[in-house]
Amino acid sequence: MDHYPYLHVARGRLLSHDTEYTVRDVAKHLPKDAPLYLLDTDGIATNRPNYNTYQRLSSQADLWIDAGPRDINDLVDLVMAGATAIIIRPTLWPNPDINAILDVTDLNLYTYYDHESITIPPHINGLIIPYTGEPLPNRPLQHTTLPLYLLNLTNTNQYPHETTLTAAFLDYPLLAQGDSS
Repeated sequence: MDHYPYLHVARGRLLSHDTEYTVRDVAKHLPKDAPLYLLDTDGIATNRPNYNTYQRLSSQADLWIDAGPRDINDLVDLVMAGATAIIIRPTLWPNPDINAILDVTDLNLYTYYDHESITIPPHINGLIIPYTGEPLPNRPLQHTTLPLYLLNLTNTNQYPHETTLTAAFLDYPLLAQGDSS
């Protein structure tokens, strides 16, 4: 299983645990074009995504943006801001027309799968499964051949080993231990 970082985005700030990062920090400490999951709480909660932050990061990282698009226009804005993968949250966009989306972009599309009653749209590239420290609820995931990505929303780097996952996005410091630069 591969491990990648994720950062919270809020009011234009990049946050991990109690640390705030700049775009320069990301460029310096993250391998070029490495996947980086951006969990934009402004976009999800208030439909005010941090597009300028995405644009500044897009030349440095492979951005998986979770900003809560609610329609095709929001999705196009994320594409224009530099996303390479977009997470669709069924609670915010219940019935996306995937064919219409695929007419606009060929980016990877993922479904945020936080409840077993969620219907997985066709032509989705994979599922983002949040892990909050509680055991994963019983989910009918054995019926899917889609890659499963775990988004670890805890303050630890622990994740459940009993679930077969392709990769985990972990909230860990970008600075390597002992790196004082």
